[in-house]
Amino acid sequence: MNSRSYFIVIGSILLLLGSCMQFRTSPKDIMEDFEETSEQPVIKDIKEGDRNLRYIEVQDGKHQKPTILFIHGAPGSSDNFFQFMKNESLLARFDMVSVDRPGYGYSDFGKTETSIQKQAEALKPILQEFSKTPTLLVGHSYGGPVAAKAAVLFPDMVQGLLLLAPAIDPDHEKKFAIAWFGKTRPFRWLTPRSWKVATDEKYSHVEELKKMLPDWAKIRIPVTYIQGDKDRLVPYANLAFAEKMINKSCLKVIGIQGEDHFLPWSQEQLVTDELFNLDSRIESTTNEANCYSN
Repeated sequence: MNSRSYFIVIGSILLLLGSCMQFRTSPKDIMEDFEETSEQPVIKDIKEGDRNLRYIEVQDGKHQKPTILFIHGAPGSSDNFFQFMKNESLLARFDMVSVDRPGYGYSDFGKTETSIQKQAEALKPILQEFSKTPTLLVGHSYGGPVAAKAAVLFPDMVQGLLLLAPAIDPDHEKKFAIAWFGKTRPFRWLTPRSWKVATDEKYSHVEELKKMLPDWAKIRIPVTYIQGDKDRLVPYANLAFAEKMINKSCLKVIGIQGEDHFLPWSQEQLVTDELFNLDSRIESTTNEANCYSN
């Protein structure tokens, strides 16, 4: 294949991806998706300066239940967690919120924010809205360090963390050949916007994680960490990093043999069970470290 044909093939693939892999759900489709649930979603936007943050709430309006705030990976959007937000057992116990991280979904789609701290800071208005009751943060993949940073920044508004295959260890951060296309002209012009944002995050992630190294010892709330040992996107060594860096009296670790990176979908029941377990641990918290002893 000559170079001209190569560029045509790659360009065609990227154009096809751009049309079908935006990783977001329209407001109309969201409402249809929740038609048969007991609580209907509310779509909200937070505008701060020139930035917009979109999030979806499913709650009864009383603000008397604990809250779960879901934070997706890269690429992704708030719809990554709709299966939990439609779960009637969870709806009976929790108010639930899922956010489009900056650059994804309808949060300034395609506009990158590589700073983990700024992404965590953007969650503050949501946390304030639900601050009268305990809030659990759920972070999958890249959403894991964002959730952890929010717990450090807002310790009075975050009472528990559920980290699902989180990319948190700067020494075990993988880069993939396909990411090269998102950084290289002319391919970047053709790359789907969600993939460009994910690529920008990937190339800055090591330095962002290094900035977080002092933060892990500051976490003094119950944390549950779940990962599969066949995860090809986030190395299983991240689990050992969590065991080393997070206060042992705070941390519960679940390693799953044979599981890959996509456990929010393949391990839906386990994740649901651990949300209830984390809620119980928060209620039982009494020791000086402000963590439940496993």
